Amino acid sequence: MNPVQSLSKVSGISGILITLAAAVLLLAGIQAASSFLGPLILSVYLTLIFGKLLHWFERKGLSTRSALILTLITFFAVIAVFIGMIAGSFIQAMSDLPSYLEKLESDLKLASPFLISIGIDPSTLTLQNLIQIFSTEIRGLMNNLLDIASPLVLVFLTTLFLLFEAKGFSQKLQIIIGELRPGDLHRFIDLAQKNIDYLVIRIEVNLVTGIGTAVILSLLGVKYAIFWGFLAFLLGFIPNIGFWIAIVPPMLLAWFDLGPLQALLVLAGSGLMDFLAEYILFPHFTAQGLELSTAVVFISLFFWGWILGGIGVLLAVPLTLCVQMACELFDETRWIGFLLGSPPDRNGEKE
Repeated sequence: MNPVQSLSKVSGISGILITLAAAVLLLAGIQAASSFLGPLILSVYLTLIFGKLLHWFERKGLSTRSALILTLITFFAVIAVFIGMIAGSFIQAMSDLPSYLEKLESDLKLASPFLISIGIDPSTLTLQNLIQIFSTEIRGLMNNLLDIASPLVLVFLTTLFLLFEAKGFSQKLQIIIGELRPGDLHRFIDLAQKNIDYLVIRIEVNLVTGIGTAVILSLLGVKYAIFWGFLAFLLGFIPNIGFWIAIVPPMLLAWFDLGPLQALLVLAGSGLMDFLAEYILFPHFTAQGLELSTAVVFISLFFWGWILGGIGVLLAVPLTLCVQMACELFDETRWIGFLLGSPPDRNGEKE
């Protein structure tokens, strides 16, 4: 059934309004419970990723118990690397902070005539004042880290327990869907598989981007290159704008430490790495690419960020892909999936 026929099945304007009203109520409920649902959804996606690793171990001939143990070891190793990367970079930055403050004070003295011309008193920008300002900012940062610690613990524990139940829970879902909608079981499996495939490919491409960025920054002599590469890996989950968010801090650091030429080289090198990853590797891995409109992908960042916060921004594309494919499972909502999809070609088919 094509989208026009499915649209006619929802009884004209009244059916469309009922569908949209139900969607608004559902999204309002999700937003109200975002503090709980956000970490839960992230845990589900992490379970899907590590569950695929669990199945890979089983296909290699390992028993279910051995595969689960290896998967849990991998999960703990990833968490340890994540914490170690952030903690190590933070400690290194704190040890370098006094030298940066002294250099900043000397640069401000050279810029005193300009600061006076724009109405800023250079005498207020002493080393003592700068240390006080940075100390206040660091205390605020530590408070913010404590605020996000509890959701991260919830994500960790939920993912851990879901991994224990991954195989049994998957079988239960297949039994339930097979009884309620036996003709659509393969479509639900295809929906889950496409989400998993997207996440795995996204992780592979982000790894290439992060490692390449770290190598380029190391060759250029930019400090904390490994951390900036790690940041590029994380922000690679945010399409279109993630790269620019990740590249600004090392550019500024390169300008401050090494000069404007090195800052431009950071931009050029990282930009080339991002181009190779996003426009060559990613389309190659995904074959025909995402079946989503480019505008929908961009708008989804703000939409899911508004609904679920930072977790929504990170998971905007897989969540939108999930909504699109779920809508295409039902005749009444197939027109919504069609609107979210990529533009049709001249024959009326999706590109």
